[in-house]
Amino acid sequence: MDCCLCTVGNSYRPPRNTVCMSCYESAKFIIDLCRKWEQVWLDSGEEQENSRQAQCPHGLQYAVKQMKHLQQMEENSSEKLEFLESLVEAFQNELHSDVELVTDDGLSIHAHRVVMATKSPVFKAMFEADELKEVHTGPVHIHELTHDQLRYLLQFLYCAEIPIEAMREHAHALLIAADKYDIPVLSKVCEAFISNCVEPSNVLMVLELATLTHATSLKEMAINVILESYEEVVFSKEYEDFAMKNALLAVEITKALVRELSK
Repeated sequence: MDCCLCTVGNSYRPPRNTVCMSCYESAKFIIDLCRKWEQVWLDSGEEQENSRQAQCPHGLQYAVKQMKHLQQMEENSSEKLEFLESLVEAFQNELHSDVELVTDDGLSIHAHRVVMATKSPVFKAMFEADELKEVHTGPVHIHELTHDQLRYLLQFLYCAEIPIEAMREHAHALLIAADKYDIPVLSKVCEAFISNCVEPSNVLMVLELATLTHATSLKEMAINVILESYEEVVFSKEYEDFAMKNALLAVEITKALVRELSK
């Protein structure tokens, strides 16, 4: 059977308007995908035009309109990103910076109060303190991060990105900082990265970290890894040291292990 969509010439040829199974399945997939997008937009309350289209037939013409709408959204997002790149450039080149951040190694980084205060309630409160109301009132000391870690934290505030190499080396420290400075988006990014690296050899350290930073999903994953490899973890010397320092967590693991073994 010749398909009027994918045969030689790719032209519409009436009256032989037959469609092969491949084109049919592709069109059906596009329509179903557009329906899902539409439902997301309706649930978010951001798309009013689609609420009027919801009662229209969901045919291929409708799918094409939705694809064009998605393309327009992507173009708008690209324009916004280009606009925000000026902020990143200002940070990298220390243009018009108005706050100096100093780490314990004595190195400093210059940044912009407005960006930090917008992204972190803790930084906002810090800059609203009496001694920091005036510009150039002196450096702000950041004790829990190294110079490199602080730079990656600030980089995330400006552009919401951290290089994968930096995550491999600093994800734990950045998660602690994200929790302290109340940056939920960074917390989620760090949690997701660390979750992919959890294994029996480091699960106890991850569990401590998750508890310290109130990372609920990461903590649940760590406990599940312990339950799956309890003989390797619980009977290790590392677990003895862990239980001495974290009595409540050890009790929690014991209860979870008893429940799992009783199933």
